[in-house]
Amino acid sequence: MKTFSDPSKPALPLSIYCVGKNYPDHAREMASWEPEKPAPPPEEEPIIFMKPGTALSTDGNTSIPQFEGRPLSASLHYEGELVLLVGADVDCVELADAPACIAGYAAGLDMTLRDVQLEAKKTGNPWLKCKGFRRSALVSEFIAPDAVGAWEELAISLRLNGERKQHSKVSKMSFSPAYLVHYLSYIYGLRAGDMIFTGTPAGVGSVQPGDRLDVSLETGVGDSHTKTLVSIQATVS
Repeated sequence: MKTFSDPSKPALPLSIYCVGKNYPDHAREMASWEPEKPAPPPEEEPIIFMKPGTALSTDGNTSIPQFEGRPLSASLHYEGELVLLVGADVDCVELADAPACIAGYAAGLDMTLRDVQLEAKKTGNPWLKCKGFRRSALVSEFIAPDAVGAWEELAISLRLNGERKQHSKVSKMSFSPAYLVHYLSYIYGLRAGDMIFTGTPAGVGSVQPGDRLDVSLETGVGDSHTKTLVSIQATVS
């Protein structure tokens, strides 16, 4: 069984799992973009999609991909998220044992080609193009759970050019970190080094070349008592 001795520096993951609509306020936000559709009921199971390992940005840059000189989108959106690092090879792990399989927490950016996504939803096509393109996944260093304390006290914040656009306690997620590990281990199996982007709260929006994004994983109560645990800075090119 493969495990990590230094979870702050994981190798390239075999799989990057992502969770859609895990914050009810973002689910409502997404429904507002398609007014002809009613607001969705709460999900009974997590909505899972994936990014390839090559989606990771190693230089802190993100951008709209091009094919043969043609941009594939006109609408690049940010989504700030809590990211989990899987610490061991696990299959069918019980919910009570799932927390021990999490080797680290990080702040992450799930970049999305929003116009491509909305078109894919209309036509029933997969999301890989809008979610899995190169430099669409950005992750800070990971911090060990023992150094964090209770996950319910964590919060995710995103600033665009210094202005806060997203902020939420991660306890508002519909499916907890432990439940996501439990669920994914049963359906797909998890391997050491896999990453799980746990979903984004409301407040997503578009970016332009030259914009700066700062995502922080925080703990504490109230702005005056907040402590930043890890953060990532990204530039849009």
